[in-house]
Order: sequence, then structure tokens, then C-alpha cells
Amino acid sequence: MRAPNAAPLLAVDNLSVDFGEGSPKALSGVSFELRRDEVLGIVGETGAGKSVLARSLLDLLPEGGRIVEGDIRLDGASVLGLSETEQGKLRGARIALIGTNAKALLDPVATVGAQIARVLRAHRACGRREAWAAAVDLLAQVGIVNPERRAKAYPHELSGGMAQRVVIAMAMVANPDIVLADDATLGLDATIQVQVLDLLVKRCRELGAGVVLITHDLGIIAHYCDRVAIMKGGRIFELGEVGRFLEGPRDDYSRTLLDAARVRPTPMAGQGEGGGVTDEAHAKPLLDVRRLEKFFPIAGSTEVVRAIDDVSFSVGRGETLALVGESGSGKTTVGQCLVRLLECDGGGITFDGVDITDMPAKEFRPLRRRLQMVFQEPYVALNPRWPVRALIAEPLRLDPGLDAKGREHRVRQLLDLVHLPLSLAEAYPHELTAGEQKRIGIARALATGPDFVVFDEPTTALDIRVRAQIIDLVRDLQAEIGMSALFITHDLNSVRSLAHNVAVMRHGKIVEYGETEAIFAHPTQDYTRMLLSAELPIEQGLLQRDRAEARRLAGTA
Repeated sequence: MRAPNAAPLLAVDNLSVDFGEGSPKALSGVSFELRRDEVLGIVGETGAGKSVLARSLLDLLPEGGRIVEGDIRLDGASVLGLSETEQGKLRGARIALIGTNAKALLDPVATVGAQIARVLRAHRACGRREAWAAAVDLLAQVGIVNPERRAKAYPHELSGGMAQRVVIAMAMVANPDIVLADDATLGLDATIQVQVLDLLVKRCRELGAGVVLITHDLGIIAHYCDRVAIMKGGRIFELGEVGRFLEGPRDDYSRTLLDAARVRPTPMAGQGEGGGVTDEAHAKPLLDVRRLEKFFPIAGSTEVVRAIDDVSFSVGRGETLALVGESGSGKTTVGQCLVRLLECDGGGITFDGVDITDMPAKEFRPLRRRLQMVFQEPYVALNPRWPVRALIAEPLRLDPGLDAKGREHRVRQLLDLVHLPLSLAEAYPHELTAGEQKRIGIARALATGPDFVVFDEPTTALDIRVRAQIIDLVRDLQAEIGMSALFITHDLNSVRSLAHNVAVMRHGKIVEYGETEAIFAHPTQDYTRMLLSAELPIEQGLLQRDRAEARRLAGTA
């Protein structure tokens, strides 16, 4: 255990960064210390300056960026003003960076073993054979099964979690003093995220390294970090021990983030003002799916991938069903089959009492207004050449009763419904934040007044507050218009705040299905228990800290 008064490994003093005249400072007066064997979490929304800070520590600021004030000291010695050669020796050897999207960080035309060996030889005098053996050993240390074979694989042949483990191996290859993890688990399945974080923190503890864990997830902070810094607008607003922060943040902005990250109880189905449904209507499901199947052929083979395999569920009026499971489980394929973007290969779909499974496109067209989908990547689904006004108005052309004036009025209504200002009507997709893009996707889906909406990962990779806002928006829409929804996600906190029922998918099958609270309280399947064990609720993290502190005090009493 480190001495509380030990000299800091890293000291950042009054650091300020800007990108040229006329632009606000990206960092302004940032100060903190990092000690050996410490995990410091840095939290903030998009644009807070977290990544700029990480890259400042490595002298890897984007073009135009420069440190205009302050100092960075490693073991008491300033690293500012070092030559490029000296900085090169510092990077990787003493300070290592692990970024988001591991596959994009890896060389696509070199095997992962060769890439690790290349980094090792850059920092240690060793031959090719020795470096290769060390690379294989590192892959084993980061938990990759059959490391000899995987070392010969190319990045595209690895899963996202496996690629992230490779990047961790590369970061740890020279036994660095400091590891900067910049949203290193963003977009990974919950189970893979926990595995990667467990591995990263364990390896750094073994080496006595300090870790700067940059994230927008306070659940990660609660479970893995010793101290936390809250950033906004290039400044640190609050810095302190994690347990104390979770019990009561000092700053108003910090309290807002913490409140947004907490789980809120799920409302009862159909209990919203103006959106309630009668017992008679509720008894008959709006959507009924029976033994659904969807297969995809494997190129060069007679075999198929059973993306959906004998899936059955129903959704009542005003209800939300959460469909959860790891990447590749078949969740998105189910959603696309429901709205007929994909044709199923077996089973049946009944919507409001009508079998739509094999309904001809001409007959299904009037029903399409009532069945809509919000896509996982809204930016990809939005035409970059159209302003928001045109994007929202496009689906309204399905309504022959609306003229141009009527469509304009409806656009205004929809912007208001998803809590966006009218001023954004003339903006283009690239001018919107990720949260605004999600809201435009929702507005487009709601344009035709649907009864049922498929939300495909609507909260993935969003900031804490924006994620909470999207969940609240879906809840409000159910209350106001009695909308039913299929909520596809791997964000279990969102499920607990939104869904009435949960279906757990694995390898194309539903392995557990029931009421949300019952599933979370008493899962019956090992796979469900594994998913739930990967959840990182803030309350549980605080409880674990309280227990650890009690054990420590009992041991010293």
C-alpha cells in the first residue's frame, strides 16, 4: 500500500492549452497529482477537455494545439521542452496511452504479434525471436486464449474485446510508470468492458503504475478509481476521493452528473397522462412474435448463421420490452425484421391483430407509419446534405393528407416533442452533437405517429447527462402518446430505468424472459447472471467501498 505522503509520480500544475487566437482555451489552469499504484478517474462530458489533457501529457496535441502555461513533472522533473527524441523515449517507455476503438489503433496489415514485438524492440534491446516470444507471453498475460495462434492473427480477425486486450498488451510491454486510458472501453459489451478494466487495473497494480482513467461513466469510477476529477470547459471543478464524492459532491455540476447517472425506477406500463390504456386493450398485445427465424448464408459454404433462432415474445400497449445481450446475439436483426427491413425466414409477426409476416409491400406500406425504428448510428442514417427541417419532414410525405404548410407545422411540433430548439431546423447533421443527432432520429421515427418504435442502442456512447435525457424522453413519450417500444441495448442501467420486461438473447435465442425487477433480482440462467454481474451501478460501488473500509478499520483496531 502506498504511503499517503509519498512524492507524486506525476504532477500537473496550472496547465493551460489553446488552439490559436480567437478560440477559447481547451484547458485552463488544470492541476492534479498522480501517485504510484493509484487510479485517478477523470470524468466530463464531450468537449470537457479530457482527451486534450491526456495528449498534453504525451506532447501529442492535435495540429494548432500548444501548452501556453503551466508545467508537467514526472518524478519531479519537468517534461516540457524535451526534444522530439527525448519525448519519443518517454512515450511508451514511461507513459503509455490506450485509446478508444482498438482496431483503429492497430496496423491492419501486420499481425498483432508482430506489432507487439515491434513496440518491445523499440524500447528494449532484444532479437526478433526473443521479442516474438515476449509478445506471445504478453498476450497470455492479458487473458487471450491460445496466444500462439492469436499472435499470428490480423486485427480484423479479432473481436473488439480481444483487440482491446492487444492494445493493453502493447501499452504494458515496456512496463510504463503511467497508463493513460482514454475511454478505452467505450462501445464494448458490458461483460467485455469489465474484463478489460479488471485486467488493466490488475496489471497496473502489479507493476505499481499510476493510471489516469478517462471516462464518461460514473459506474466505472465507482468501481475502479481511488480519486476522481470532474472536468467541464477545460477546468477541473472537483477533485477528491471517490467514496466521498459519491456520498455528496461539493459542486453543483458534479451533483448534476451524479444524479443523471443513478438508476431511476421504471414507470408502470400505460400509466402516463394522456397515454393510459384500458385493461381490455392492455390484455391483447400490440405486437406478438412467434418462433421467429432469420438465417444468413456463409460465403463459400452451404452452412448458415442462425442470427434469430426460434424467438418468441410480445409487447403490450404502452409497454417497453428491453432486448439485451452481447454483440452478435441477434438483437438488431430482430428489430430489423419487426419493421420489415429484413424478411424473416420462419415464424410469424402479428401487429395489432394482423399477421404482417409475409404481407406484400403494397399492403404493408400503410402500416409502416405505425411501425418505426431509431437506428444505432443516427449520423449514418441522416442524409448529410439535408437540413434538420427536411430530414424530419421526409417521413411526413407518407401522409397524403398533409400539405407543405401542414408538414412545416408538424416539424415544429416534433422538434418541441424531442426538446430541441426551432433554431436547429436549418442545421445540418455534422453541426449537431451526438445527443442532438439521436433526438433527430427519434423525431423522424415519431413523425408519422407510430404505435410501436424499435430503439436500437439509443444511449450507446453518449455523455452521462445526454443518456439520462434520452431515457427520460422515451419515458415521457410513453406517458404522452401511449407508445410501445422495443429497447435494444447492452446498457443495463438504462434497462432498469426504462423497461417493464426484459428478454435476454444469446446466439440468436432468447434464454430468459420476464419482468424487469424479477430478472434483476432473481435471474434463473447462468448467462443472465453473468450479464448482471458486469453491471457497474454506482450504489454497489459505494457499498463495496464501505465494506472495504470497515474491513480495513477492523484489521487495524
